[in-house]
Amino acid sequence: MDRVTSEALAVAGGSHWPTGAVASSHFTVRTLERYRPAVAEDDEQVLRYQTALRRSSARVGTIRLELTGLTLTPASVMLCASPSDDAIERFAEYLAEELAGDGWFEAGFIRDIWYANLVHFTGPPDIPQTLVEWVAARRSLDLGASMHTCADLISWTFNGRHMVPATLGSAKLGGSTG
Repeated sequence: MDRVTSEALAVAGGSHWPTGAVASSHFTVRTLERYRPAVAEDDEQVLRYQTALRRSSARVGTIRLELTGLTLTPASVMLCASPSDDAIERFAEYLAEELAGDGWFEAGFIRDIWYANLVHFTGPPDIPQTLVEWVAARRSLDLGASMHTCADLISWTFNGRHMVPATLGSAKLGGSTG
Protein backbone atom coordinates (compact mmCIF):
# COMPACT_ATOMS: atom_id res chain seq x y z
CA MET A 1 0.00 0.00 0.00
CA ASP A 2 2.84 2.36 0.79
CA ARG A 3 4.33 1.94 -2.69
CA VAL A 4 1.02 2.50 -4.47
CA THR A 5 0.33 5.48 -2.19
CA SER A 6 3.67 7.03 -3.18
CA GLU A 7 2.87 6.47 -6.86
CA ALA A 8 -0.62 7.98 -6.50
CA LEU A 9 0.76 10.96 -4.59
CA ALA A 10 3.31 11.59 -7.33
CA VAL A 11 0.50 11.72 -9.90
CA ALA A 12 -1.96 13.72 -7.74
CA GLY A 13 0.61 16.19 -6.48
CA GLY A 14 2.66 16.35 -3.30
CA SER A 15 0.40 18.65 -1.29
CA HIS A 16 -2.19 15.92 -0.62
CA TRP A 17 -2.31 13.61 2.40
CA PRO A 18 -0.61 10.18 2.03
CA THR A 19 -3.23 8.28 4.03
CA GLY A 20 -2.11 4.92 2.66
CA ALA A 21 1.47 5.37 3.88
CA VAL A 22 2.85 2.74 6.27
CA ALA A 23 2.15 4.87 9.36
CA SER A 24 -1.52 5.50 8.53
CA SER A 25 -2.84 2.82 6.17
CA HIS A 26 -6.10 1.28 7.35
CA PHE A 27 -9.47 -0.16 6.42
CA THR A 28 -12.32 1.57 8.24
CA VAL A 29 -14.89 -0.83 9.64
CA ARG A 30 -16.96 1.85 11.35
CA THR A 31 -16.75 5.55 12.07
CA LEU A 32 -17.90 6.21 15.62
CA GLU A 33 -18.32 9.95 15.85
CA ARG A 34 -17.56 13.30 14.28
CA TYR A 35 -13.96 14.49 14.33
CA ARG A 36 -12.62 15.70 17.67
CA PRO A 37 -9.19 17.39 17.63
CA ALA A 38 -8.26 15.95 21.04
CA VAL A 39 -9.46 12.67 22.52
CA ALA A 40 -8.24 11.54 25.94
CA GLU A 41 -7.59 7.84 26.48
CA ASP A 42 -9.72 7.92 29.65
CA ASP A 43 -12.65 9.58 27.87
CA GLU A 44 -15.90 7.86 28.92
CA GLN A 45 -16.97 7.22 25.33
CA VAL A 46 -13.53 5.89 24.43
CA LEU A 47 -13.69 3.42 27.32
CA ARG A 48 -17.06 2.16 26.04
CA TYR A 49 -15.69 1.97 22.48
CA GLN A 50 -12.74 -0.08 23.77
CA THR A 51 -15.09 -2.52 25.51
CA ALA A 52 -17.19 -2.90 22.35
CA LEU A 53 -14.03 -3.43 20.29
CA ARG A 54 -12.73 -6.16 22.62
CA ARG A 55 -16.08 -7.96 22.71
CA SER A 56 -16.69 -7.85 18.96
CA SER A 57 -13.08 -8.79 18.14
CA ALA A 58 -13.34 -11.91 20.29
CA ARG A 59 -16.26 -13.11 18.15
CA VAL A 60 -14.49 -13.25 14.77
CA GLY A 61 -11.21 -14.68 13.48
CA THR A 62 -8.68 -13.42 10.99
CA ILE A 63 -10.02 -11.08 8.31
CA ARG A 64 -8.60 -11.50 4.81
CA LEU A 65 -9.14 -8.91 2.11
CA GLU A 66 -8.16 -9.32 -1.55
CA LEU A 67 -6.71 -6.04 -2.84
CA THR A 68 -8.33 -5.69 -6.25
CA GLY A 69 -7.50 -2.28 -7.71
CA LEU A 70 -7.94 1.45 -7.41
CA THR A 71 -10.84 3.84 -7.67
CA LEU A 72 -11.18 7.59 -7.56
CA THR A 73 -13.63 9.72 -5.57
CA PRO A 74 -13.93 13.50 -5.26
CA ALA A 75 -12.04 13.23 -1.94
CA SER A 76 -9.43 10.53 -2.47
CA VAL A 77 -7.70 7.77 -4.37
CA MET A 78 -8.85 4.47 -2.88
CA LEU A 79 -7.54 0.92 -2.84
CA CYS A 80 -10.52 -1.43 -3.25
CA ALA A 81 -10.74 -4.69 -1.37
CA SER A 82 -12.96 -7.76 -1.60
CA PRO A 83 -13.51 -9.95 1.45
CA SER A 84 -12.37 -13.55 1.07
CA ASP A 85 -15.24 -14.66 3.32
CA ASP A 86 -17.86 -13.06 5.57
CA ALA A 87 -15.51 -12.32 8.50
CA ILE A 88 -15.35 -8.55 8.01
CA GLU A 89 -19.12 -8.27 7.54
CA ARG A 90 -19.69 -10.34 10.70
CA PHE A 91 -17.16 -8.19 12.57
CA ALA A 92 -18.98 -5.02 11.46
CA GLU A 93 -22.29 -6.52 12.64
CA TYR A 94 -20.83 -7.59 15.99
CA LEU A 95 -19.27 -4.17 16.48
CA ALA A 96 -22.61 -2.46 15.79
CA GLU A 97 -24.29 -4.81 18.26
CA GLU A 98 -21.67 -4.25 20.98
CA LEU A 99 -21.68 -0.47 20.49
CA ALA A 100 -25.45 -0.31 20.86
CA GLY A 101 -26.36 3.37 21.33
CA ASP A 102 -22.72 4.42 21.00
CA GLY A 103 -22.91 3.34 17.35
CA TRP A 104 -25.31 6.19 16.52
CA PHE A 105 -23.04 7.88 13.98
CA GLU A 106 -23.37 5.08 11.44
CA ALA A 107 -26.56 3.48 12.75
CA GLY A 108 -28.27 1.63 9.92
CA PHE A 109 -25.33 2.17 7.56
CA ILE A 110 -23.91 -0.94 5.87
CA ARG A 111 -20.72 -0.61 3.88
CA ASP A 112 -21.08 -1.91 0.33
CA ILE A 113 -17.42 -1.36 -0.50
CA TRP A 114 -14.28 -2.09 1.48
CA TYR A 115 -11.41 0.25 0.80
CA ALA A 116 -8.34 1.96 2.13
CA ASN A 117 -7.80 5.59 1.26
CA LEU A 118 -4.38 5.99 -0.28
CA VAL A 119 -4.38 9.75 -0.90
CA HIS A 120 -6.80 12.29 0.58
CA PHE A 121 -7.05 15.43 -1.51
CA THR A 122 -6.36 18.79 0.11
CA GLY A 123 -7.46 20.60 -3.04
CA PRO A 124 -7.66 19.86 -6.75
CA PRO A 125 -5.11 17.36 -8.13
CA ASP A 126 -2.25 19.03 -10.04
CA ILE A 127 -3.32 17.56 -13.41
CA PRO A 128 -6.78 16.02 -12.88
CA GLN A 129 -7.02 14.25 -16.24
CA THR A 130 -3.66 12.55 -15.72
CA LEU A 131 -4.83 11.28 -12.33
CA VAL A 132 -8.13 10.03 -13.79
CA GLU A 133 -6.25 8.11 -16.50
CA TRP A 134 -3.67 6.76 -14.04
CA VAL A 135 -6.38 5.42 -11.70
CA ALA A 136 -8.44 4.04 -14.63
CA ALA A 137 -5.42 2.03 -15.78
CA ARG A 138 -5.28 0.48 -12.29
CA ARG A 139 -9.00 -0.11 -11.75
CA SER A 140 -8.43 -3.88 -11.85
CA LEU A 141 -5.10 -4.63 -10.31
CA ASP A 142 -4.14 -7.70 -8.29
CA LEU A 143 -2.22 -6.32 -5.33
CA GLY A 144 -2.41 -9.51 -3.29
CA ALA A 145 -4.21 -9.83 0.01
CA SER A 146 -4.09 -8.27 3.43
CA MET A 147 -4.51 -10.35 6.58
CA HIS A 148 -5.88 -8.69 9.70
CA THR A 149 -5.47 -10.33 13.10
CA CYS A 150 -6.32 -7.33 15.25
CA ALA A 151 -8.53 -4.27 15.18
CA ASP A 152 -7.62 -0.82 16.42
CA LEU A 153 -9.61 2.08 17.79
CA ILE A 154 -8.11 5.14 16.13
CA SER A 155 -8.36 8.88 16.57
CA TRP A 156 -6.86 11.17 13.95
CA THR A 157 -4.73 14.25 14.54
CA PHE A 158 -3.14 16.74 12.17
CA ASN A 159 0.65 16.89 12.36
CA GLY A 160 1.00 20.05 10.30
CA ARG A 161 1.40 18.08 7.05
CA HIS A 162 -1.29 15.39 7.11
CA MET A 163 -3.52 13.32 9.36
CA VAL A 164 -1.84 10.71 11.56
CA PRO A 165 -3.47 7.99 13.64
CA ALA A 166 -3.34 7.76 17.41
CA THR A 167 -4.27 4.31 18.70
CA LEU A 168 -6.75 4.47 21.58
CA GLY A 169 -7.28 0.73 21.82
CA SER A 170 -6.43 -2.52 20.13
CA ALA A 171 -7.92 -6.01 20.28
CA LYS A 172 -6.77 -9.30 18.82
CA LEU A 173 -9.37 -10.96 16.62
CA GLY A 174 -10.54 -14.20 18.25
CA GLY A 175 -9.16 -17.29 16.58
CA SER A 176 -6.34 -15.33 14.97
CA THR A 177 -2.92 -16.90 15.13
CA GLY A 178 -0.79 -13.89 14.19
